[in-house]
Amino acid sequence: MTESLKLKLIKNAGWLFGAEMISKLLSYGVIFILSRSLGPEGVGQYSFIFYYVGLLGVFSDLGVGYYFMREVARDRNKAEELLPDVLGFKIALALLNFLIIVALTMPLPRPGWMKILIILTGTEAMFNWISYVFVNTMYAHEVTKYEALARTIERIWAFFVGGAVLYTSRSLPPFIVAILTGYVIREALRVHWGSRFVKAIKIRFKPEVWASLLKKSYPFWLIGLFTLIYYSTDMVMLSLMKGDYETGIYRAAHTLVDVSLLVPGIVISTTMPSMARLWVEDRKTLSVLFRKSFQLLLVIGIFGAVGYYIFARLGIIIAFGEDFLPSVPVLRVLAFAMPFMFLNSLFGSFMNATGRELTFTKITGFTALLNVVLNYILILHHGASGAAAATVVSQLFVTLGSYVYITSESR
Repeated sequence: MTESLKLKLIKNAGWLFGAEMISKLLSYGVIFILSRSLGPEGVGQYSFIFYYVGLLGVFSDLGVGYYFMREVARDRNKAEELLPDVLGFKIALALLNFLIIVALTMPLPRPGWMKILIILTGTEAMFNWISYVFVNTMYAHEVTKYEALARTIERIWAFFVGGAVLYTSRSLPPFIVAILTGYVIREALRVHWGSRFVKAIKIRFKPEVWASLLKKSYPFWLIGLFTLIYYSTDMVMLSLMKGDYETGIYRAAHTLVDVSLLVPGIVISTTMPSMARLWVEDRKTLSVLFRKSFQLLLVIGIFGAVGYYIFARLGIIIAFGEDFLPSVPVLRVLAFAMPFMFLNSLFGSFMNATGRELTFTKITGFTALLNVVLNYILILHHGASGAAAATVVSQLFVTLGSYVYITSESR
């Protein structure tokens, strides 16, 4: 790799690493307060609301955002050309997705107050889906500091304001309202900073152009959809099949694993635009970048898995308290998935950046189906531990499928 590329990647990684460290620590603090204020059932209800809305957000993007980021990363002059149509399409999709959330939430077997919170969360999600176009714009220009600042500010709000609301009210609804307010602040900052990278913000509503965009972006949507299924299905299925307590136990273990995902998140966010550009400009350097990223993620993933397995009990007690001790065996099972999660982030990013998104779509599609089947069978018999085992098997399958394809293509 050239020195300038190394410096750029290090700088971007530094911004994201600092932001993610602060965000994760504050997220820990929020869950810490939540677990001690409302117990496993409260954590389960909180998790269900956000994972349910996230899972129903399947039509919020259709891969357009990722396609837009890749194309602008390859040729920054395309930003002005593509952004108006992408924004118009995203606004239309956000409204459609919100109506789907409302329609599916009304008959849901949940209390009325929870349905109201789901719809309120879905309302804020519309702003999130639209604002992420501006995050894609910044990442395409290989600038990460503004998104890092937006995330940090939101997490500070969640910890101090949300934590104070929860501590004083001991109730989930006002806490979620406080959290959503922080999200709105984050989306506003994304739009403000992301708009600096375009001459003017224009919005076009041309369905014929949207159809053309969709023909190019749908593989990215399918990848996102399948990934969402095998990352979110477990939480939603647990809640519907086993109830809020079991969901809270699983969420506690999953939260600790999620903290480790800041590592692949930083690596991928900083390298993906460079991968897309190097695929066109310098494939030898791309090969070096991929190899070094692979080695880094594999080593950290293995060490992380060992650490999580050994210190699972200590971590659960410190973070959540003795009421969550049933989360310990769940965390030990999830620890085995960490190396695979790390590598899958890289494999997916690499194939998407190099025009092989259809192959990754097939891999993630089969995995999503496998994950749903495994979750149903294993949750039915083993509850939260079964959901964790389904995650491990699914992640392993993606790793093996991706590795076999990439190595065979490189020969």
